[in-house]
Amino acid sequence: MAYIFNSFKKSAMELKSIRCIAVVGVFLAVAVVLDGFGSIRIGDFIKINFACLPLALIGILFGPTVGFFAGVLVDIIGYLINPIGAFLPWLMLITGLEGLVYGLVLYNLKPEKTRHQLIRIIIARAIVCVVCNLILNTWALYSYGFIVGDSIIALIGARVLTNVISFAASVPLMMAVLIPVKIAYNKMTSKTNRA
Repeated sequence: MAYIFNSFKKSAMELKSIRCIAVVGVFLAVAVVLDGFGSIRIGDFIKINFACLPLALIGILFGPTVGFFAGVLVDIIGYLINPIGAFLPWLMLITGLEGLVYGLVLYNLKPEKTRHQLIRIIIARAIVCVVCNLILNTWALYSYGFIVGDSIIALIGARVLTNVISFAASVPLMMAVLIPVKIAYNKMTSKTNRA
């Protein structure tokens, strides 16, 4: 419990850094582009994209507090740039929760322990795929009335398949991107702090 509280506290302190704001701004832009224009849509309710990468990068570098706010901003900015359908506050909060999960699970990840990295990346991505994408997103769409009656069974099957594909594709991609960026960021900040 103390670890979780300390992660949120340390992450909130990151918001005071100009470097944090600048890096998060760049990753937000990448996330918005990937979410809105770099995604594959299958019907109205199924979308495969890799906006999880910039959100995970924000989480690994700056923690759960920054990750949550980044997720919320990705959804708001993405909607303003590329409005598809109505703006749904629940979906905005779910995207914020994705950033929070990445920050909570991946923050303070040590780049040297390869097996440990893989396990934490798998855990973070699995939580996001199951809890955020399958359970909460589906529930939000159902509660807003976008999914009715018998169509929920077919939609859940399609969403499970989509998330399995997304999970299988994103975990190796996250291993290939997150750790090198974390190492480069650590080197950059250590050089800056010494100067």
